[in-house]
Amino acid sequence: MVFFLDALDTCRRPAQGTSPTTDADAILQNIRTCNTIVRALVHVADAPVQDAAAQASASALLAGIPIVVKDLIDVSDMPTCLGSRAISNTAIAHAEVVTALLREGAMIAGKSHTTEFAMSGWGISPLGRPLNPIDARDLFFTGGSSNGSGAAVASGLAPAALGTDTGGSVRIPSSWCGIAGLKGSPGWVSTQGVAALSQRFDVVGPMARTVADVRTLYRAMLPTSRRAALEAGLENAAKGPLPTLIFLDDDSLGQLDTEVLAAYRAAQTHCTRQGFPTKRQAIPCDFAEMAGIWADISALEGYLNNRVWADDLSAPLEDGARHNLLQGKRIDLDNYFALLNRASLCREKMERLLTPGYLLVVPTTSTPAMQLSAFDPKRTLGIYTRFVNLIQGCAIAVPNGLSQDGRPTSMQFVGAYGQDAVILHAASQWQAQTDWHERIRQQHLQQMQVLETQAN
Repeated sequence: MVFFLDALDTCRRPAQGTSPTTDADAILQNIRTCNTIVRALVHVADAPVQDAAAQASASALLAGIPIVVKDLIDVSDMPTCLGSRAISNTAIAHAEVVTALLREGAMIAGKSHTTEFAMSGWGISPLGRPLNPIDARDLFFTGGSSNGSGAAVASGLAPAALGTDTGGSVRIPSSWCGIAGLKGSPGWVSTQGVAALSQRFDVVGPMARTVADVRTLYRAMLPTSRRAALEAGLENAAKGPLPTLIFLDDDSLGQLDTEVLAAYRAAQTHCTRQGFPTKRQAIPCDFAEMAGIWADISALEGYLNNRVWADDLSAPLEDGARHNLLQGKRIDLDNYFALLNRASLCREKMERLLTPGYLLVVPTTSTPAMQLSAFDPKRTLGIYTRFVNLIQGCAIAVPNGLSQDGRPTSMQFVGAYGQDAVILHAASQWQAQTDWHERIRQQHLQQMQVLETQAN
């Protein structure tokens, strides 16, 4: 493996540096070669997609940095397939978020795999299943639906990636692959040019190895006014007291893998030692209830957005994807508006908990990455993620441990709408005094070296 691109600084090009074309071509060739092993990308760019002037700018946040984007996000002249054999559209323009990255000097290296129509949390699609580089034996799911983005970052193909998160689709693969992933407040990042699943819940989110890199990528994704608000919020968070972190009691958490629970409880102890005020209490709304409300709302919106394929029995959709889309057909407008009212009540109750100065800390997933043999399409993988989308909040997933067999565990810092800077600052403080991200990086590097040796 010629490059293991583990951080933005690994790739960042100085304003007066080597030839951008040579560097970009070498990086693309490395991605193309390594992708045959990792299978993270459904399409590698034929030539660098970049803005030469922006790359040469001394103020560019992402000068020379290769980014991969989920295959729901349009990049001009690249296919957008939504993880489906039924779709093969070539984009005629960039999505707004892609344009924002190019203005900051980024190079778009390709399109990462997604589960079909972004509807599954497991990480399987008709177009391919990425390898989870926590184990070179290819034993574990990556999680989804931003499965390719998670695998690309974890394997070092690219230092950062864009995913989308409707009910956990950035955070689940971040958890199972052992990286950081942000679901920001809805509306902060444009979704123009991004295939919709549920407009009420969809966000585009950054994924990287560290919180620091996630924060930089998020700044680049934001329009000017939002970026100013984020930077002011980060400055205020750094000057003010640390927020109180609310950890949940066992009854609220429900059924958790024992090692995930142990890592979660150890994290509370560690956060207290770091200087965070912490407390343990019950959650005002049941996770399963909120996940169910989310599921019905997103089902109807998902069907309406994709019914042209769901209703066409000749379209080559996977049976599971078609079934899930058609579930939305059974929800009429009366039920839909009743669901919206229930969602509003949940948001009100949760925002009484998430008042300024308070964040909720919850596990990201109930288990570490699951083995391929354990596939169960009826299992709700987003039990601890869907509620954040339902209440229009924000959350960042970060590694908080390793199981005995080397699988990462993860937790989320969760805030109410608009608390993006607060959760980013809290997560940065966590990573500044823990080494889980570095230990997992070493594991990823080791496993990729094993794969390279096997390939040679």
